Amino acid sequence: MAVRVLVVWEPMLPTDWAAPSGMVQSRISDSRVVQFWDKDHLVAKELKQQFPSSRNLCCQRNGVLWDVAAVYPAGVEWGAAAPKYFGGAILNVANDVRQYL
Repeated sequence: MAVRVLVVWEPMLPTDWAAPSGMVQSRISDSRVVQFWDKDHLVAKELKQQFPSSRNLCCQRNGVLWDVAAVYPAGVEWGAAAPKYFGGAILNVANDVRQYL
């Protein structure tokens, strides 16, 4: 099964003043993963707009989503459809995510 995973790092805690180091990023070493730093929370803001029920999620700080997973169908264009699955915190929903892959 072809899967592409985007890991979005964003500043959420007072210690998150810069992009994660290579050591932190090496925790996720799968070749299907693309990681990037989103200093301005652009992805979190867009997810919140695309998936209005996100307001009820556990994982928000100052209104910014974090520690969530979104699973989109293959070939979907960003913003054209809501995710098939959306939930968090990541460790708590890992099995749910697997079911949607």
